[in-house]
Amino acid sequence: MAKLYLSFLGTNDYIPCIYKHHDIKTENVRFVQEATIRLNCTDWSENDRVIIFTTPLSYNLNWKDNGQTDKKSGKKILQPGLETCIKNIKADFSYQQIMIPNGTNEKEIWEIFLKLFDSIHEEDEIIFDITHAFRSIPLLAIVVLNYAKIMKNAALSGIYYGALESLGNINDVKKMPLEKRVVPVLDLTAFDQLMEWSLAADRFIGAGDASHVSALAEHSARTRLSRTKGRDRSQHTIRKMAENLEKFTKSLATCRGRDMADVALRLKQSLEDCRAVKLDNPLNIPLKSILGKIEDQIEPFSGHFIMDGIKASRWCLEHNLIQQSYTILQETLITYFVFSIGKNPEDYSSKNRYRTLANQAVSIFLNKLSVEKWKKDAFENQPVIEKFINFYKTKKILVKLYHNLTGFRNDLNHAGYSDSARSAEKFRKELPGFLKTVETEIKL
Repeated sequence: MAKLYLSFLGTNDYIPCIYKHHDIKTENVRFVQEATIRLNCTDWSENDRVIIFTTPLSYNLNWKDNGQTDKKSGKKILQPGLETCIKNIKADFSYQQIMIPNGTNEKEIWEIFLKLFDSIHEEDEIIFDITHAFRSIPLLAIVVLNYAKIMKNAALSGIYYGALESLGNINDVKKMPLEKRVVPVLDLTAFDQLMEWSLAADRFIGAGDASHVSALAEHSARTRLSRTKGRDRSQHTIRKMAENLEKFTKSLATCRGRDMADVALRLKQSLEDCRAVKLDNPLNIPLKSILGKIEDQIEPFSGHFIMDGIKASRWCLEHNLIQQSYTILQETLITYFVFSIGKNPEDYSSKNRYRTLANQAVSIFLNKLSVEKWKKDAFENQPVIEKFINFYKTKKILVKLYHNLTGFRNDLNHAGYSDSARSAEKFRKELPGFLKTVETEIKL
């Protein structure tokens, strides 16, 4: 992954300042780009690139040497342009100037969009200085960078802004001695991270996919913990939440019915921990609102293995995991049947195959099969079968529904390879009714 620095050059006659980022100062420089390049790029290799976008006017005034004119005398001001300043930085990166139009109409804005996008290579890690980006360029650049994340697998590792206006009116700043012109360089990267978190949360809420949340949390925690030498407790908490969130979604996506209640409870606890953690990272403030949206999704889960099975089926339906919803719903009914006759739904010994017996009892009950037509397991466990049948007499609606689910589930599992295959729309259409019936009939 190569590194890429991007910035836009303006037309003003910039004055020498001291640019400060945290405890690092870059002394006596006219161009903020020189400061942010020195801040980020001095250890870069020959594979890394610095690209400066200029309009024809900014090229002449500030890219080349001696471009500015003294307004009083009309004489050229003898001072190096940004190109010379970059040349003087002792580093191995390559640099390039790219000409762009002024962006005064829609056609020119699209031209800037394409030039900016074309300058980004596959998997570039991008530093972006937006200080002198004019008009709509900052917004346009953010759109391009996010587009490049998807199309070129690029990453944004830094957004910087030199806040000269924090010193006051430009005329007053010019009157200040150099040692007073200390301009803060603001790191705005957290706002891009917030956008990433928002997209990740939307993906989870809409599609039940927690992989983006997990990846962001891991990256954020690793970076923050490295900076704080492992002392930022909030990042440990967020990382744990992300791990549990991914376990939750994977459990549902793979129909791990035995794990769902426990995984859901651990996730709820992790989300509560995130809400309680100390806010020593500004990103944590809006992040908590995002996590609140995730928490709303998990709130229905109570830790009860049967009710959470029904909730999990409903969750899968709402996130378009149709096959998983059918599977979880039917297996939850089996669990309910076994539990209701006083047996352990997780007893899988060959002697006590209660889930198998519950299924066979459904067929016996609905088809009124005589004992001689029972399967071997049922025949050898007649007292248990009788218990199931007696229970089924009180739950005829659920038993019939379980039977209907079998046809839908088999059709899904066999990918529609049968003469009676249902349409894709049929599965989505019928599932809400099945779920509503189960939710109405089972009250524990």
